[in-house]
Amino acid sequence: MLKQWFDQTRKACWNMIARDYPEQRDKYCIVQDMIAATLKNGDLVLDAGCGHKSIVPQVGGIAYRIVGIDMVHEDVKQNRSLGLGAIANIDHIPLADGSVHMVVCNMVFEHLQNPSMVFKEIARVLKPGRRLIFMTPSVYNIVTIINRLIPNAFHQRIGHLITGVDESDIFPTFYRANSPARLRQLLGAEGLIEKDLIMYQPPPYAFVFSKLICRLVIRYYHFINSKPRLAALRGVIIARFEKGTSGL
Repeated sequence: MLKQWFDQTRKACWNMIARDYPEQRDKYCIVQDMIAATLKNGDLVLDAGCGHKSIVPQVGGIAYRIVGIDMVHEDVKQNRSLGLGAIANIDHIPLADGSVHMVVCNMVFEHLQNPSMVFKEIARVLKPGRRLIFMTPSVYNIVTIINRLIPNAFHQRIGHLITGVDESDIFPTFYRANSPARLRQLLGAEGLIEKDLIMYQPPPYAFVFSKLICRLVIRYYHFINSKPRLAALRGVIIARFEKGTSGL
């Protein structure tokens, strides 16, 4: 009975989202468009924290290779997008200095315990004048605030129950580099300069357990989308940063 009620509630919330907060392009499409606009023929792309499926899109007329690294062996093994996969922690990237043309990080930065070390490694392997493209949650968005109040030990079970995401795809979060100001500071210290930064608010998929809460959150999202000064409260940060060429 409880499962039936929950399924009906979730379905009603999904219908509400489709009606009152539809997306023309979701966050993944925005990132993929940014990657596609940046790719050049012959590029070597590093997907750092690649998981079981790379976000790097197929782009017709451009030949490029993808190297993926992740700490989960099964994810790398299942990832069919990669030309080469490696099991490694991204705070010690097993690639030579200045060896890649683009670094992509999709929903990775929120999991970093030592973001400075990771950003130093990204800057090291990236060629001068080329770009890091990433997406990560904003520390100020309502989902992140709630998430930080819940111990990491419970994240997998709760995330699976609410969204249906496989528990093996949910990892501990720390949010130590998850505001525009913090990212500019940490990446700037490694010679990576902001080129584009988008604050984007996806639909309230984390609130489909209650029709009332889902409705209220939709209203809140419309409000913060209508006020540019409240952009930092939106759900995710999508950005391109470029490695400088000074002194070369």
